[in-house]
Amino acid sequence: MPHQMNYPFDREVDVHPEPDWRPHAPFIAAVENGDDLPRPPRKSAPPARRHWWGLGADCCYIVIKSGLYLMACWIIAMGLPLMFLLLLTGGHMDKSLVFLGSLFGAYADATPDRQYAFAAQASWVLVALATAVAAWRLPRFLDEVSDGLKTARKVS
Repeated sequence: MPHQMNYPFDREVDVHPEPDWRPHAPFIAAVENGDDLPRPPRKSAPPARRHWWGLGADCCYIVIKSGLYLMACWIIAMGLPLMFLLLLTGGHMDKSLVFLGSLFGAYADATPDRQYAFAAQASWVLVALATAVAAWRLPRFLDEVSDGLKTARKVS
């Protein structure tokens, strides 16, 4: 039994092209005789003309799909901390609410500079989380928009 697999594309193939076969022969003959160059064949039908309302429809489709995408990203990003909190408390909502109550009770008792620092850090964390979610979902979104623009009828 051989140690290597030989596939059909691995075999050497003898190729003997026809000696007189040259795709550029009509062009060379026309230039040597001083004739006009042969024209390539025309397409069977002219390409479809795009109208302004088709471009407008595509732009509206992209704007609507982008809005839905960003809204879904923000909903996911805002729900992830709550899901993480429920995961930490073992799914018990009363323990989660007690934790949130103690957190926001300490926030209300803190000095204004500490409140500001906490709010600034929390907003940066939520923006970073939303950006990570958006980056994670971006390839699928681009595929959906590309497929939607290929169809004549846009389905949302």
